[in-house]
Amino acid sequence: MLTAHFTHEDIARTHMAPSAHPMAEAVFALDLLVSSLNRCRPGRWAAHARAWAAARPFLHLELRRIRRSEERLLPVLLEAEGPARAADGQKETRRALSVLSEFQKAVVDPFWPSAHRLLLDTRKSCTHTLAHRGLAAVLESVGGTAGWSEGTLTVSGGEDREVFLDGRGVELMPSVFLSGGPRLYRWYDRTSGRRRAVLVFPVCPHGRATEALAKETRPQGGSLPQLLGRTRAAVLSQLTRPQSTSQLSAALRISVTTASEHTSVLRSTGLITTTRNGSSVRHEVTRLGELVLNPPAPPLSTWCTECAERAVRAGHGGPDGPVGREGREGLGGREGPNRTGREAAGHALSNSQ
Repeated sequence: MLTAHFTHEDIARTHMAPSAHPMAEAVFALDLLVSSLNRCRPGRWAAHARAWAAARPFLHLELRRIRRSEERLLPVLLEAEGPARAADGQKETRRALSVLSEFQKAVVDPFWPSAHRLLLDTRKSCTHTLAHRGLAAVLESVGGTAGWSEGTLTVSGGEDREVFLDGRGVELMPSVFLSGGPRLYRWYDRTSGRRRAVLVFPVCPHGRATEALAKETRPQGGSLPQLLGRTRAAVLSQLTRPQSTSQLSAALRISVTTASEHTSVLRSTGLITTTRNGSSVRHEVTRLGELVLNPPAPPLSTWCTECAERAVRAGHGGPDGPVGREGREGLGGREGPNRTGREAAGHALSNSQ
């Protein structure tokens, strides 16, 4: 059992940390994958991850070694300059980071926008709890095994540890891929030159958050030409790589004048940006344009009813709160963003064909 003692200074300095870096989340994703290799888990992420691992049996031993090195790797990955410094370190560490990076790009990154939305929802829920019920309620909500009493946080499970935070507080960091109870990491941060404590807690302690993840894929064809017009949709797709007007004209076999007209409309609606260098210009798709090209698929809305109900009982939300609306937001997941990129651009582009 973990026992963490908070002084008044610790309580004053405890705060929500930025979301974990994708490579740090990859460590928890790997732990979840390795622990479930021999049993079926539901969800699109689990199926994708298991298929990737099944096609690479030569990496299984390496992946298990990385999993056993979690306590050593996580602090490095949570530092601002940690991965870069570690890459200059021992050969074993460089190899572990290389394999972990490959795992992250193949298994975590395709689902990252979806995971990031769940992390944001969890942070909003915790902020709501902090404002209405105080820090003790937040700490008690970080996992089913966590309890708070008279300045002491206890988390059941794991090795017996007693931690004094020395007045520096703790950073609370949600994780989509962490399952089970919260985990506390303490180390000397070489970037800041100070001791640091991070309490990573799961979005869902039952390990079901991954069931809400949707793979971000670029649709082939679809309704985009109907929304923008065939030529304008082709121009937008072409500008995922920066190009000049003449390059667009040549690639799409349209006149320079036509290419210029389409880029003008796309620029006015915020879907592309144009930079000028002397007499030449270069066009490139914006983040909004990327969303129009590749709208995120909505996560499932009922991935963990128990978490949603527990959050409502704890006062995290109501009919209109972070976990209200029948569990569509907050800890219960989302049905999707309020407006997709296509909807946001639809009105401005409705007469563009």
